[in-house]
Amino acid sequence: MECDHRMNSPSSYVRARSAEQKEERRRHLLAAAREMLSQNPAALELGINELARQAQMTKSNVYRYFESSEAVLMDLLVEEFAAWHAELSTALARGGKAGASFEHIARVFASTISARPLLCRLTSILPSFLERKVSFERMVEFKGNLLAVRQGAAQAFHARVPGMPVQAFEHVVKHAVPLIIGLWPLSNPAEMAAQVVELPELEGLRYDFEQDLEHALLTLMRGMAPAD
Repeated sequence: MECDHRMNSPSSYVRARSAEQKEERRRHLLAAAREMLSQNPAALELGINELARQAQMTKSNVYRYFESSEAVLMDLLVEEFAAWHAELSTALARGGKAGASFEHIARVFASTISARPLLCRLTSILPSFLERKVSFERMVEFKGNLLAVRQGAAQAFHARVPGMPVQAFEHVVKHAVPLIIGLWPLSNPAEMAAQVVELPELEGLRYDFEQDLEHALLTLMRGMAPAD
């Protein structure tokens, strides 16, 4: 318990020495960031000062583990994608080892993504906000993690529909990212915009994230399917 006390007390903070201690502090900060975002679901930014306060660490110590608030959010997004990929594989397996339909894949993809609102929120600000104020090396690591998720998801889809090449499924996942970036804010508009699109004459401007994502993914897969 002494270690937890030191971690939670800025005045008694002891610098982590071992790789295990450093990873423990990093994960402590990520947990604090996740809690902050859960308390304010509308927040899209993360202040280092507030993160340090929530984690009960000094600001300078936070910077030992993350170069910027964007870097914290990027690591959270990587965690979210890793958790989603595990859930995706489990959900796909319910459709059998092989012979699943494009409809099943699109439904599972959309439902598992929409079940992780933090993933959707962070993905929606990926190019406009998250990819700022991070080093080249950190960006390479982040992009490598995203590519690994894309390739893993494509392999999982191919295992269910062997007739569709892995490369085609990689393109599907690639195009799913901009779909999420666009559909998430459109499906969760600001209060005034939400009231406006509730008008009967503007019904055609309403978006349903899960339903519209599923439909778009199904259209993509059908378009990329090999000709008979």
